[in-house]
Amino acid sequence: MNEPSEEVRQKYLEFQMMQHQIQQIQQQVQALEQQAGEMDIVQQALDDFAMSKVGSPAVVTLTPGLFVKAKLEETDKVLLNVGGGAVVQKTVPEAKKVIAAQSTELRKLQEELAEQLQKLASNAGKAQEELRKLIQ
Repeated sequence: MNEPSEEVRQKYLEFQMMQHQIQQIQQQVQALEQQAGEMDIVQQALDDFAMSKVGSPAVVTLTPGLFVKAKLEETDKVLLNVGGGAVVQKTVPEAKKVIAAQSTELRKLQEELAEQLQKLASNAGKAQEELRKLIQ
């Protein structure tokens, strides 16, 4: 059996690299889908919170998996983490606006990655076909 030509090896490496990139982008798209879904949950939680009454009982998360019982002192304002450990007070509508903007940005990035994925998949298909022709 003959050794594969340098052109075949190069085309095969190119194809493998494309497959790896496709897998990475698919993982990124899935992560963005999950984050966007979480943003939808946050929007719903803000709506539910805004309908609560002052003095209502609540369960507050101290850390993931650790909760305490509390009573609401305010239902028109929330504390919003804006990154870098900074927290600011916002009204519920202001917080919803910030979350909506983040959600929009996530979905935009998701669409861009999906377009990249489609182009890469098309190029990988072409490379696979070229490789097939070289091997025959």
